[in-house]
Amino acid sequence: MKKSPVFFFIILAFGCNQPDTSSMAAKDTTIVVTADTIPETRTAIRREAVADYTEKVADSLNDWKFSVSLYETKKTFQYLLRVQYKELRITDSLLIPNFGTLPKVGIHKGKEPLSCILGFFDRKEQFKEYKLVRVTNDRLKISTINYYSVGRYHNKAP
Repeated sequence: MKKSPVFFFIILAFGCNQPDTSSMAAKDTTIVVTADTIPETRTAIRREAVADYTEKVADSLNDWKFSVSLYETKKTFQYLLRVQYKELRITDSLLIPNFGTLPKVGIHKGKEPLSCILGFFDRKEQFKEYKLVRVTNDRLKISTINYYSVGRYHNKAP
């Protein structure tokens, strides 16, 4: 009869033994320690587009185009987005997350005709897709492809 409690504790010990997950790191996780050295406002604003994309719209009568351009604003992590499709012209803003480096934006050709992908380059100079600008059924659409966020943690000194 005394073997039952010993057997129970052995099973409990093996059941509570879980693998150490603290040594397992996520493959795509990036930890960035910033010292808040990037200013929130720009001292000099470029007047010309920092990134642009243009594609001709097929039409036998008119010389229309699909054009997307990004311009710097006074705020470091905000860009002015200008889109033109045929005679439609819109203006919007694009907010880039603060990853501790000066932002560098870019525009790549989309997979479909009359589409492009807005994004930014990370510390490894890899293009991170952010927004998709496209024309479907003669309508202009802007949609978010990926979401990015930044967390800041401060430890209090003892």
